Amino acid sequence: MKKTEKLPVPVTIVIPVYNEEKRIISSLETLTAFCKKHFNEYEILCVDDGSTDDTWNLIHQMRNEPFLKPLSFKKNRGKGFAVKQGMLQGCGRIRFFTDAELPYDLDAFLAAVDIFRARRCDIVTGDRNLADSSQGLEVGVARRVAGRVFSTITARLLKMDVSDSQCGFKGFTDYAAQEIFTRLTIPGYAFDVEVLVLARAMNFKICRVPVSLVKHDGSKIRLIRDPFPMFFDLLKLRNH
Repeated sequence: MKKTEKLPVPVTIVIPVYNEEKRIISSLETLTAFCKKHFNEYEILCVDDGSTDDTWNLIHQMRNEPFLKPLSFKKNRGKGFAVKQGMLQGCGRIRFFTDAELPYDLDAFLAAVDIFRARRCDIVTGDRNLADSSQGLEVGVARRVAGRVFSTITARLLKMDVSDSQCGFKGFTDYAAQEIFTRLTIPGYAFDVEVLVLARAMNFKICRVPVSLVKHDGSKIRLIRDPFPMFFDLLKLRNH
C-alpha cells in the first residue's frame, strides 16, 4: 500500500466551542487522527467561549498534547470573538476554522490547501452551493429557508458575490488572517460576512471549495432570536 504523502505547509485549525461536553473529545480525536495522517506540522486551537457545562475541563485534560492549544474565556462573547482569538494566536501559514461537530467531510482541508497552492488565494471558503458539494444529511426546512433568505439579503444589501457566506469552513493565509481578524468587530454569527467584507475591501483573492455535509446535529443558531441581531449587523456592515 502506498504511503500517504503528508503536506508540508504548517496548518492551524481553530475550533470555537460552547457547551460541547458531549462531543468535543470525539471531535478532537477525529480531527487529530486526520491531521497526523495528512500534515507534517499542525496545531488545533480549541477556544472555549464561556461554556457552562464540563467542556473546558474536558479540553483542559488534553492540555499536554503537543498539537492542542486550549483557550478559554469566562464569559460567552460569541462565535466571532472566539474565532478571532484563535486566528490571531495561531502560528500556521494556513489557518482554518470549522465547527465543533466537524460538520463537513475533513477532506475539504486537503482540497483547500491544494487551492491555496494552485491558485494563490488569500482565502478559501466552503460553498455548499457548488456543483461538487453534497449534503449527505437532510437539513430542516426552516433552517434551510432561513439560510437562503440570509444569503439573499446579504448579497443584495452588501453586493456580495459569495453565495454561501455562512458556511462554517473557511481558510486564510497567515497574512490575510492577521489583516482581517485584527479588524474584525462583530462578535456574533454575522462575523462570517464581515470577514468577507473586509477581505473585499483589502482586495484579497477569495476562492471557493466544495464541501460535503456529513453531520448536522448541533447548530447553536436560534432561528427565532438570532436572525434579528444578525440583520442589524448587516446594516452596520453596509457602511464598511
